[in-house]
Amino acid sequence: MAASTPPETATTTAPADRARRTRLAVVAVAVVLLLVAGGVWFASAQRSQAQDRSALDDALADLAPVALDLRQQIEASHEGLASAEGRLLDPSLGTVLADALAEAETLDTTAPTEGSLAEQAAAVEQTRAAALAQLTAVQDATRDLFENSYYYEIAQEEQARQAALADLDAAVAAGQQALAAGAGDADARAALQSALDAAAAARATEVDPDLIDTVISATTAAQEATTGVEAATAALAG
Repeated sequence: MAASTPPETATTTAPADRARRTRLAVVAVAVVLLLVAGGVWFASAQRSQAQDRSALDDALADLAPVALDLRQQIEASHEGLASAEGRLLDPSLGTVLADALAEAETLDTTAPTEGSLAEQAAAVEQTRAAALAQLTAVQDATRDLFENSYYYEIAQEEQARQAALADLDAAVAAGQQALAAGAGDADARAALQSALDAAAAARATEVDPDLIDTVISATTAAQEATTGVEAATAALAG
């Protein structure tokens, strides 16, 4: 009876059970912590990806109207370049615009597909900046071309005005000669003098060299005065 062992076995196994349960509890806590940390990381990654996606969408939205403006400006400038061909005081401006158009047309404004969302957003922002720069360059070159072409047209109209004035001077000289010769009756002579006065007024018409309409109006006035003087002179002689 004194040699019974079961109580000793129970006493020696109890600490081992407690140690095992402790280890299991530590492992369970560690697993929970890892799961929590993983969940936090995943949520953070999801938020970061959503922010990057939003940034990319915003960048694409900002790029779209600039890209559209650039395409429309390129089309309009090509038409302007064609219409101004051979009608420039400075033909080199046509080359400047052609070069600006060629460079603008090489710019790819489509959405990128490579790289991370953040890298794509940065690429879109760079494309927008480049598109704005190209748009400005084309607009400036187009403005210079049109302005130069406008002054070419003024120069052409001024040549026409000078030719009309030369015709007017010749008609006035003939009319004055007819009056000096004493030909015609009083009414005819009065009519010729009135035509000569109108010719003098037409010749004195002021012209703004920067406004083509004033040049054209002066040319028309000279031509009409020439017709009047020639008709009055012919009536005096006839």
